[in-house]
Amino acid sequence: GKSSGANHILRARTLDFGVDCRTFASMAASIRTKQRLSDTVAQALQEDILGLTTGDRLPTEAELVERFGVSRTVVREATRLLVQRGLATVSPGRGMTVAAVDGSVIAEQYGLLLRLGGGSFEELMELRLVLEVEMAALAAARRTPAQLTELNRLNERLQAADPTGKEFLEADLTFHERIAEASGNPFFLLMMRPVNTFLADTYSTGAGYPSEAPRTVQEHLEIARAIEAGNPARARFAAEDHLRRIARHRSLFTKK
Repeated sequence: GKSSGANHILRARTLDFGVDCRTFASMAASIRTKQRLSDTVAQALQEDILGLTTGDRLPTEAELVERFGVSRTVVREATRLLVQRGLATVSPGRGMTVAAVDGSVIAEQYGLLLRLGGGSFEELMELRLVLEVEMAALAAARRTPAQLTELNRLNERLQAADPTGKEFLEADLTFHERIAEASGNPFFLLMMRPVNTFLADTYSTGAGYPSEAPRTVQEHLEIARAIEAGNPARARFAAEDHLRRIARHRSLFTKK
């Protein structure tokens, strides 16, 4: 009686558990297959994007479904991967287009690394020393007249700006980006943009950052003079002097 009924329920539950396990395994296999498919579609589109220019429109969702013979879900996941990599943007009316490679994804990773304790401001300054000192030397050797004009214009903005306002910080960081451009090496600019994006958020506009403003102005002027003189050794020294001062006084520059 009761024992037989209990055994029947136990067998039923065991059977259900087996069905659940098989269902879960089937679902997991399906998810893995979709992930592999979306990765394959994203990789193929990435190759397409490398031959296009910023703003070019990419195929519609329906066109991609037909081209790759996959579901809309797979196409949407592939699109999400491309957006995550900073290669595409999606907007109403225009659909998916080729994004400008501006280093914003790298900047986000820098920020996460520092906030999660995987890297410190001091270590970021080490990176800047490695990059920017040689970058300034190359700029001294390769700059164009137009780039010199822009560096001097930024220094004039820096001198005229209120150190407690946004314009001072913008002129400060943009100066370093323009040196990256003047180096003639596009990889420097790709590295500097995310560094600057992070620094714009990190630098304090309280008592610390503005208090160092006169030193920043003078150091920027010396870097620009060295670049204008076409003297790589002088530019290298001026850039290193500037960055090492920031590293020494780091507590003044970072948010508490």
